[in-house]
Amino acid sequence: MRKTKFKRTAGGRPSVAHLADLPSKYMRLLNTARLLYQKKQYLEEAFNQVEDFYNNAPCGLHSLDKDGRFLRINDTELKWLGYTREEFGKEHVFSDFLSEKSKLKFAVEFSKFIECGTARDLEFEMIRKDGTPLPVLLSASAITDKQGNFVMSRSVVLDISASKKAESDLRHSHGSLQAKNEALASANEKLFRMSNEKTMFLDIATHDLQLPLSAISMLSETLIKETFEPGSPEQHQVFELIYDAAREMKSLLSNYLSASQSDAGRKELFVTEFDLSVLLHDICGRFTAVAAKKNISIHFSNTRSYLLFSDRESCQQIIENLLSNAIKYTYPGKNVYLSIERKHNNLALSIRDEGQGISPDERPLLFQRFQKLSARPTAGELSTGLGLSIVKYLVDKLKGDITVESEPGKGSLFTVFLPLEKD
Repeated sequence: MRKTKFKRTAGGRPSVAHLADLPSKYMRLLNTARLLYQKKQYLEEAFNQVEDFYNNAPCGLHSLDKDGRFLRINDTELKWLGYTREEFGKEHVFSDFLSEKSKLKFAVEFSKFIECGTARDLEFEMIRKDGTPLPVLLSASAITDKQGNFVMSRSVVLDISASKKAESDLRHSHGSLQAKNEALASANEKLFRMSNEKTMFLDIATHDLQLPLSAISMLSETLIKETFEPGSPEQHQVFELIYDAAREMKSLLSNYLSASQSDAGRKELFVTEFDLSVLLHDICGRFTAVAAKKNISIHFSNTRSYLLFSDRESCQQIIENLLSNAIKYTYPGKNVYLSIERKHNNLALSIRDEGQGISPDERPLLFQRFQKLSARPTAGELSTGLGLSIVKYLVDKLKGDITVESEPGKGSLFTVFLPLEKD
């Protein structure tokens, strides 16, 4: 400040004119001091506003030194991590708050950042105080001195928990939608297969039923046109043929009905107590004449009673299908054997033939519908490919089990296990 020189009087004191200037100079100094004070207040207020904005920014903010140690961190990021400023303390390294996978990534990316000075949209998984993960997106720029040496980072951190959750929900929704699409495709495929089976079923049923119906029609016409003596061998033979055709048609219709019920899931069971041994004797008696035409002997000599709580009609259909198959595929002049025994909580019904047997590679196809295997009926009998699939369906409905043992050229053994419990 320029010094004011006062002119003095002869006595050495300042003149009156110069004393008059003192108030105005004092006021100028006072105004200058007041302005400086106001500027200081403004700067402090601006600093506080900047500090408040820094600490309460909607994103995380921090600065790291060249060793990755925190120099500054705002309250937002501390709150995300679950720490107070007092708890956070000093000397913390950024990697201390990262998951193991993110620690490895940070070590690589921070070295690159020191060299190039920028980092954009790096994903890290930070760990909160309570141990829960906090997915973040980090961008940073480096602050250097005049010589270009790294001083500290200036980092912005975004909480991407919501976007990660939305991404996870989207993946889950996509997976759920994909599963539903696969289920729909599977249902469509099943529907297409069932439609084809229905068409095949109708074709086979129409063809198969024509044979016994035609036989009954022609044989009945023979009885009408021909004059047979009552009780003559010729008349008896015609009646026997009509009976065989009717029995064959009844068996076909029974299997077709069961197949239809299995598709619709409408099979009802009527559980009663009956003697399985008596049922077997009755069925063997009815099939003896059929087997005799091929000179096949049916062997069943059980004398014990085996009481069973089950659906008698279903058991009868199971036995008739298995016995019919055994006779069809057994060579003429051979044997078919039936037996019953108790095994634990089941009755084991076994039917063994001396037929062609089943090759190992065809076993998986054995109980599938409309399957024509390499083995053929030994006397040209009718085979629909439904019998064993109906047997498997009925055994499952009765909560039983069925096993097969077979050797090509030596025959097959089918064993049906039926539970003894009343349930």
